[in-house]
Amino acid sequence: MAKARIDYRKEPLLGYLSDAAAAQATPGGGSVAAMAGALASTMASMAAGFTAGREKFKDVQPEIEASIARLAEVRERLLDLAHDDMEAYETIMAAYRLPKGTDEEQAARRSAIRQATKASLGAVEQVLGACGEVIRISRRLVEIANPNLVSDVGVSAELALGAARAAWINAEVNLAGYTDEADARAVRSRVEAAVADAERTAGEVRAAVMRKLGG
Repeated sequence: MAKARIDYRKEPLLGYLSDAAAAQATPGGGSVAAMAGALASTMASMAAGFTAGREKFKDVQPEIEASIARLAEVRERLLDLAHDDMEAYETIMAAYRLPKGTDEEQAARRSAIRQATKASLGAVEQVLGACGEVIRISRRLVEIANPNLVSDVGVSAELALGAARAAWINAEVNLAGYTDEADARAVRSRVEAAVADAERTAGEVRAAVMRKLGG
């Protein structure tokens, strides 16, 4: 459990990978989904970077620059969320460990679990939203970025879609034990809509990439 307190944003990637692969609770699926989304953003950024400043693409230079800046912001946010997910898991586990010997203690424990789960779901929705934004930016880049990098734009969208679907699974895990039924329905509705949008847009990116590649 102590591993959750490591700030992996300041650690070598190998440390994160080793700990994620180990038989320990964190980093877990939610954190890895966020990390995958951050990795997805890098390929879109690379494609935009190989477009920026080139005479051939001067007409889209402002849009390319805006894409690079926004992808950097999204990437930083996803790295934060990869860390936040581990803290959220610790908070949920701490709530489950609260005493439950009296009615008052049981009520306090239920409330703590509900609040911790709500916070965790909020983080998962943010991961999903950020991954969706990477896909949407990729959708535009496949049309305006340096065509020599079109495959990398496709990689960005596909990896971001996988991360979005992983976030969906983690939302369902949290919803399974969530006792606020009204909020659970609202969260599930938002998550399913976001995943459907991500799948549709990633499909558009895939089709555009394959057309440009002649596939």
